[in-house]
Amino acid sequence: MKIILADPPALERAYDASYPNLGLLYIASYTKRAVENRSEIEYLGPRYDLKSHVAYVKQKKPEIYGISFTSKTASLAYETIHAVRQNCPDVLIVSGGPHVTAMPNEVMESSETDIAVIGEGEITFSEIVKSYSGKNKNNYSSINGILFRANDQIQRTKPRAFVTDLDDLPMPAWDLIDFSDYKGMHLKKQPIESSLLISRGCPFDCAFCSNPVWKSAKPWLRHRSVEAICEEIKYLYNRGVREIYMSSDELNFNESWAQELCRAIFNLNYRDLYFQCNMRVDKVSEELTDLLNKINCWLVHIGVESANDRVLKGIGKHITVEQVERAARLFRKSNVNVFAFTMLYNVWEEDGKLCWETNEEVDNTIRFMKKLFNQKLIQYMSWQFCTPMPGSRLYRIAERHGLFRGDPRVVWEHFDEHTVAMKIPGVSEKQMKWKIKKGILLKDWFMVRSGNISLKHLWRVKENLRALIK
Repeated sequence: MKIILADPPALERAYDASYPNLGLLYIASYTKRAVENRSEIEYLGPRYDLKSHVAYVKQKKPEIYGISFTSKTASLAYETIHAVRQNCPDVLIVSGGPHVTAMPNEVMESSETDIAVIGEGEITFSEIVKSYSGKNKNNYSSINGILFRANDQIQRTKPRAFVTDLDDLPMPAWDLIDFSDYKGMHLKKQPIESSLLISRGCPFDCAFCSNPVWKSAKPWLRHRSVEAICEEIKYLYNRGVREIYMSSDELNFNESWAQELCRAIFNLNYRDLYFQCNMRVDKVSEELTDLLNKINCWLVHIGVESANDRVLKGIGKHITVEQVERAARLFRKSNVNVFAFTMLYNVWEEDGKLCWETNEEVDNTIRFMKKLFNQKLIQYMSWQFCTPMPGSRLYRIAERHGLFRGDPRVVWEHFDEHTVAMKIPGVSEKQMKWKIKKGILLKDWFMVRSGNISLKHLWRVKENLRALIK
């Protein structure tokens, strides 16, 4: 049986595709093991336009075509699914990913998807493959975690439980990709870099978080063993990888565990291997930052969101501005660079009452970022509007209070970090656009001053210039 697992074609409509799709690579390796290699599986990455993507699928003639997508790429995915269906009418189309998990009925109604996978896909997809005997010859009602078409109706099965032990999953199917096709935005060591899964999920529930896959069941947080992570690092290193982004919502969800991992990585003795990771600012110690420095973790990504404690408390971030600055100073002392994620015009509820970030608070965040940069405590930052994405509490808040500017679907189909998605009481659209302009200029200035930018990401600069013109 031939199977293609695909991303939407990024060359058709640019989106950030710095790393291969770990979810699909895990599905590929798990399915190969589950069906004892009786299937030929290919990974069709994002480096295609729509025409060449469809031409490739048509030429390969797979029995099953799986596509994974986010809300930002949903409209492109629907266009791709339609084109695949027109050219391959007998292929079984399986859709999955964050947007499908958040909006499965919308996916089934808006595309020619045959099966929508909700939540984690490894076990579910392998069961679909085992059950397959032709596009219209199966009843998938015994497979948990899906929507499927039967008798011109859309049917939903029982929820799928999470994989409780991530070490039970085989290593991602790295043999399916060419690492040279992927270049991250900020790189210390080139030419070959990759991502590596550390954990799935997050124990917190910030209002803006749009990661519905890891909230579709419990526990919300699971992590791999230190031993399994180090084995995969060895494999990637032997494949020529010299920079790894350790993929997790936060590496230091448990600080002692993070220290144990860093010590194990240091003992691998790969002195020319570099790392990046995400960190929470409230779980940072000098011992941990020193260990990060020892393993060549040259850049950490921290979620600051806002420089106002009132806002941080309201959105459920569970950190303070003081903790942000303290963590930044510890990273600076250990010679670890910082990328700070920020958002403007955050929105939340308190006892059912709508609350929001004011113009003055947004300006305070800009001043705070300038202060940290001038003191060399951060090197990079992001700056975007707080946007209600499917699967987040913020999305439901925006619905209840009528905050969407027009059709909610337009928000995610045409989402970018510079789009004014919500109506904020007492704040004009002109004021909001002026704030985003100030932030774009600031973050680009940080980026130029700090360096370590891949030339392959000039499209990001063009996006920023377009936003400034608008």
